Amino acid sequence: MAKTGPQKFPGASTAYWYQSRYGGDSMESNVIVWHTTEGTSLPSYSGGAEAPNFTAVPDFKNKRLVWYQHYDFDTSSRALVNRPGGVETNTLNVCQVEIVGTCDPSTHKKWGSTSHLYTPELPDWVIRDLAAFAKWAHDQHGVPLTSNVTFKAYPGSYGSNGVRMTAAKWNDYRGHCGHQHVPENDHGDPGLFPMGAILDRAKGNVPAPSKPPQQEESDVPSTLGLYSTTDRPLVPGKWTTLTVDKTDIVTGAKAYTASVMLTIDGAPAGGTLQGRFYHQRTDGSRWDSGIVERPTTAGSTFIDFPHAGSIAATEKLRFEVAYFPADSTDSKSVTITTSRVRGLYWK
Repeated sequence: MAKTGPQKFPGASTAYWYQSRYGGDSMESNVIVWHTTEGTSLPSYSGGAEAPNFTAVPDFKNKRLVWYQHYDFDTSSRALVNRPGGVETNTLNVCQVEIVGTCDPSTHKKWGSTSHLYTPELPDWVIRDLAAFAKWAHDQHGVPLTSNVTFKAYPGSYGSNGVRMTAAKWNDYRGHCGHQHVPENDHGDPGLFPMGAILDRAKGNVPAPSKPPQQEESDVPSTLGLYSTTDRPLVPGKWTTLTVDKTDIVTGAKAYTASVMLTIDGAPAGGTLQGRFYHQRTDGSRWDSGIVERPTTAGSTFIDFPHAGSIAATEKLRFEVAYFPADSTDSKSVTITTSRVRGLYWK
């Protein structure tokens, strides 16, 4: 099926583009399905295997959403369950949007003072930017600015919730809905979502977030794009700082997002790769992010390690990786054959 209209949302980053890896079906999207990530940073989406079309990440300092696009607007993405023998979900003319935040009141309470979005209490600037996306989807792709479903609060929105569509209603649906409404799925996100307020705002004259009023030059991010095919061994149990063109990924940034993507050869299935970002200070000390683990697979292993944060002007952002074989007596090294770093940073 031919895709019509612009496929890229203005201002959205394609630093985490998964369509090249997973393809997807071409279609004419007339439904937006809204999700929440239940986290505070851009997810890895299992390397894109469970990714939506778009992710909206809050920038609390500048009171705006930073958009990442993973698939064309009119290409099927992968964030819904599609069970055999039932209706189509991901491929049934739906564009999917994940909002970085939570719909769960217990998670909201647990995160406390940590900056995060909670869907029943979205600030006005988030509603403004979500409305701008809905308006663009309407103006450029004809997605109706309507929603004739009820958004229930989590956890009542989970599972068989009384608002999940039948197969027939889903097949005929047009407009905006949530993950909690999609058949064959049990998720309850985005909970008590202010869909009405978003659509009301979208029906007004709302400027696109790619051209915010009085945008300063410093608000425009720089792009990280490092690449290397130099083979580098990983000795089991030893942390190795990655060098991709250079050791330092970023030096000083008021905000950054970065994802390290590696291809590992020679690692048997069942092993573990650990990765972590760290800030190197001038006095020799450092701050470490949390360790992220990825399993090794038979043949080549393709992994990614995403992270977001900020770093002082005198500090350097670096990344290190370690390999742990399933058999602790195995002392054979494995090899990093390709290394990529993709992301954005604001000075």
